[in-house]
Amino acid sequence: MTLNPSLVRLARIAAAAWVALILVALAATVPAARGANPTPSPFPSSRPTQLPAGLTFDARVLLDGHVRMGAWMAIEVSLANDGPALAGEVRLVGGTQGRTRFSVPVDLPTTSRKSYTLYAQAPSFGTSLEVALVVDERVVGVRKVAFALHDSLQLVVGVVAEQPGPIVGALSLLTDPNAARPAVVALDPAMLPVRPEAWAPLDRLVWQDVDASALSAEQLAALRTWVAGGGRLLVLGGTGGPAALAAFPDDLLPYRPSVTVDAEPAELRPLVGSIPEAATPVAALAGQLGRGRAMAESGGMAIAADSSYGSGTVTIVGFDPSTSWLVQGGSSSGLWARLVPVRSSTRTPLLAADDSGLVSLLGQLPAVALPPVGGLLLLLLGYVVLVGPVNYLVLRRIDRREWAWITMPLLIVGFTVAAYAYGISLRGSEVIVNQIAVVRGAPGTDAAQAQVYFGVFSPTRGEYDLRVPGGALLSAPFAGESWGQGVGSSGLDVVQTDPSRVRDLAVAYGSLRAIRGDTPIAAPAVEAELRVEGKRLKGSLTNTSQRSLLSSALVLGTSVVTLGDIGPGRTRTIDMALAGDVFGRALSERIFGVQTFPGGSGALTGTAYLRDQVRRQLVDQLTYDPFFGGNGTLPSDGPVLLAWAGEPLVPVEVEGNEPQRTGDALFYVPLALRASGQVVFTPDLVRSSVVETNAQFFSKDPFNISIGLGSAVLAYRPIAFDGRFEATRVLLAFNTGGMTTIPDPGDEVVPGPAPSPSPTPSPGATAAPVAPPPNWSGLPAVEVLDVETGEWRRLPEPVAGTAISIRNPARYVDAASGTLQLRFVNDRAEGVGFQLAVQLEGIVR
Repeated sequence: MTLNPSLVRLARIAAAAWVALILVALAATVPAARGANPTPSPFPSSRPTQLPAGLTFDARVLLDGHVRMGAWMAIEVSLANDGPALAGEVRLVGGTQGRTRFSVPVDLPTTSRKSYTLYAQAPSFGTSLEVALVVDERVVGVRKVAFALHDSLQLVVGVVAEQPGPIVGALSLLTDPNAARPAVVALDPAMLPVRPEAWAPLDRLVWQDVDASALSAEQLAALRTWVAGGGRLLVLGGTGGPAALAAFPDDLLPYRPSVTVDAEPAELRPLVGSIPEAATPVAALAGQLGRGRAMAESGGMAIAADSSYGSGTVTIVGFDPSTSWLVQGGSSSGLWARLVPVRSSTRTPLLAADDSGLVSLLGQLPAVALPPVGGLLLLLLGYVVLVGPVNYLVLRRIDRREWAWITMPLLIVGFTVAAYAYGISLRGSEVIVNQIAVVRGAPGTDAAQAQVYFGVFSPTRGEYDLRVPGGALLSAPFAGESWGQGVGSSGLDVVQTDPSRVRDLAVAYGSLRAIRGDTPIAAPAVEAELRVEGKRLKGSLTNTSQRSLLSSALVLGTSVVTLGDIGPGRTRTIDMALAGDVFGRALSERIFGVQTFPGGSGALTGTAYLRDQVRRQLVDQLTYDPFFGGNGTLPSDGPVLLAWAGEPLVPVEVEGNEPQRTGDALFYVPLALRASGQVVFTPDLVRSSVVETNAQFFSKDPFNISIGLGSAVLAYRPIAFDGRFEATRVLLAFNTGGMTTIPDPGDEVVPGPAPSPSPTPSPGATAAPVAPPPNWSGLPAVEVLDVETGEWRRLPEPVAGTAISIRNPARYVDAASGTLQLRFVNDRAEGVGFQLAVQLEGIVR
């Protein structure tokens, strides 16, 4: 059979078009080539051997070079130019993945002296970074800055003091059973950054005998934000007098020191325990308690007190803990452990340590979700039917079956175009900027700090310049981009201006790039009056802003009450049972209910389902600790309002495009708490900290305690509240399997005299263990501190699975701070592991 030449030409043209279309489709999915090194380099040309004449260039990392993985660090760059005018940028490459170039524009006229601050994130490995001064894409100077990197568990304490030596020495002796020994850093006010994001490496800040007026207004604002985010500020008395603290705002301090008094040693017993016979009166800063609770008093005035501020705490101790009789008598070590507790968790309201969950949430977009299975099956079925039976029957009917080798490629090309069009219709043709944010606020103000994750989705391959208002600090995510996000793409090129900019962000076809941002932001102002009465939380909460708070919930410990949407100016009455959650459910389930999946009865679909998934996972991310897992509670000692914005908060601009903006934001607002009358602090509302330990090994997590041969002292106290606490009942439950409820304890027990401690073994020797009796319960001996005499009293041997109630509890719970101190003694060779739940009941006045 002779083929028609015109048909042959037509077939060749169709085949060529088919191949070309396939090649074009494949090419569209390949990201643009970025060169051999995908990360922008700070050194665009050869590095200079020396600075130009007349130019001076220095750089240092603030906080004396101490940084934390995933957190921002501030690099102070000092420039002096006595030569020709220069304009350029200061650059470095950093970030935990080493894929972000940070830049700050600089302008240096002749005879200028200027200081710039470059914010960056340290790489996961290494001890130094190189900062380059670049002019006209030519490096004119390089300086190396050193840093000390700390992991997310290690406690970092800053000390700002006139004589920091004694404080640094005492704090350096503290131990953390779950991490490396705390890092204690002597600082001067000039080393404190002006942006709160760069305070993240610090967990505690100790201030003594340095005039607070040395802090600039920006540094004071950063201090406020740092405390509100979970930091602890400890102000100590010394030789400076009340005037040295005048610059600290009243609403930050538990009391305003007004006079210096001579405090009797007995008045310090609630803080230091036993008093040596050689003790003498000490000078202390005193004042009327304004907020929080007194820890020690003299002459009706507070000489030590603490109060909560947002998620953090501010403590004033009006006397000097380095007083000789405190140090020589051994009381100062336990005092320091109480005043500067170790980190109980790596969780914070702003998730710096592990953001992998947030990055994955950025992909919860209809445009980047998998296409509907039904649509794919329908397309595939149509393809099979047309290429097979329909094509054959039509050609047989017209008696042109030899055309099959022409019609089949045409049908394939047609279905390729149809599949491509179907994908375009699903993904759209617009650039999409998706946002997931956690906004940390504080009661009574709209000033807040946000951690925002941006996902930039492009339906085609391209490069984009982004602008983020407010001077946001931008970087690649701490955990890197998820699989499929930014594959084969370049790193980030960030310019720190206002607005902040990302230059030449490469996005592959149908791909999504993730960017992390930290920025100050205005959040809804909330006023609350909350108090604990018995086993209930009562009061009111008012939204004083112009924004509606969507799907709101109030959380305290493991107790939750949902409040629904709260409109502007609207008030909700609060009456919540503090019963905890005996089933151990995730916090997201207690807020949103049992999760449903598409296809189930009453299940959400489409966009509503995706929004529900994002909100659930974001709440669960807040309750998850990467080292200890999730325990269903928020990283806060007080009540927290959780509410949603329902829309993106940061107006990201894409140069040359009007992007579609989607997203959601979680408002995390810690609230103040009062207590009045008879109250019950259930185990989930009692916090513990390690005071001291001399055991061969000791570890503590949110659920379990393990102790080897030796002893350990732990302090248990209720969550922060205003007032004095007179204990009427103390319950201890051992290995009962729950941390929210305690079984009936039966009769009260009377603590007896504690045995004399075994002599301290000589260096290199090991204390002789005691063989356990045949009926040993497997638990250590438990002793309780008598706050009236400073003596330890031993409780009857505990039994696993039971609870005990201590008779005359007021003798063992400090009324000023509500603290109960327990000592666990293990005099056996084998280690002991156990769980302990503590419940404190009493009257708050």
